[in-house]
Amino acid sequence: MKHENFIPTPRKIAFLLSALFIVTVAITGCKKDGAKPASSTAVNTAAANQTKMVSTPFGMVPESKVHLIEQGTEVAQIDGHVKKINSETGAVIEDYGAVTTATNGTQNISGSHLASIHALAAQTGGVGNGYYVYGNLPSGKDIKSFSTSWVVPSAPSRDSTLFLWNGADNVDGSSFMQPVLGWEDGHGATWFIQNWGFANGNYFHSNAIDVASGTTVTGVITQKSATGGNYTYTIAFSGHSSITYTQSFPEPANQTIECWEAYSNTYLAFPPDQKVAMQSMNLQYVGSGTTNQPITWVQTSDGAIYTPSGNNTVFVNNGTTNSQVDFYFQ
Repeated sequence: MKHENFIPTPRKIAFLLSALFIVTVAITGCKKDGAKPASSTAVNTAAANQTKMVSTPFGMVPESKVHLIEQGTEVAQIDGHVKKINSETGAVIEDYGAVTTATNGTQNISGSHLASIHALAAQTGGVGNGYYVYGNLPSGKDIKSFSTSWVVPSAPSRDSTLFLWNGADNVDGSSFMQPVLGWEDGHGATWFIQNWGFANGNYFHSNAIDVASGTTVTGVITQKSATGGNYTYTIAFSGHSSITYTQSFPEPANQTIECWEAYSNTYLAFPPDQKVAMQSMNLQYVGSGTTNQPITWVQTSDGAIYTPSGNNTVFVNNGTTNSQVDFYFQ
């Protein structure tokens, strides 16, 4: 089922994590000469809209910074600005501001958002094997294509907000893209797939499609073009073209990522399966043809929690063209 205007709803999870996410927003404004000042009620309503936080695969972010990219539209860099445009006509639909080093290079340093995501889990004392792993490409190499396949897990036994994804990024965090499998309170008792990207302090996503447990999904990121500081990628799931979308970034992707992202401090909120295997990976470099390149994964320590097996993240055949990352639920 396709959700035409789906944006993750965080009501329950925002309540659970309210003690962990303190958001301070300074809102300034100017009025034209002679204009009447806004009422206190209007100001309070505007402030509430600005500070409302929603859960995303990038962590908890302001709802005002999350944008739907519908089929037939894309995110492009035009005249130094990040814009949503019509893919066929090029007509500008929305302008998200000028592309700057500050908004692209410092707001989403690779992996830093996951530190807050796993802060609650860290309180259990289980900090150790992380759920976020990355592989840097050799110097001077960029990603032409990166894909990963995995089987959709069984449904969790309790309300949870869970994301499982492969991704690509520039090492400074300016070009983040993710095909995401999600389970979230408010969406309904089903897994869904959705594609996400980050640029200029904004978070972009496609519509969502429900998928059944036991289905094999394949997230694919592909460089479409590269012209003078404008690197364009498609973010997709194989066989689901209706939610594929295109986004341009200021720098090329040169880091691969696999992540199990759970907003919980207990494995009881995880699927009942022992693990999920992120496998059948295919990495191709720009200029290297269709040769599948080896990936050497690096493990983080971002707050993994206790599981009955004692495992969190396990690498299989690391450093080869047949590498696999196993994320343990139980």
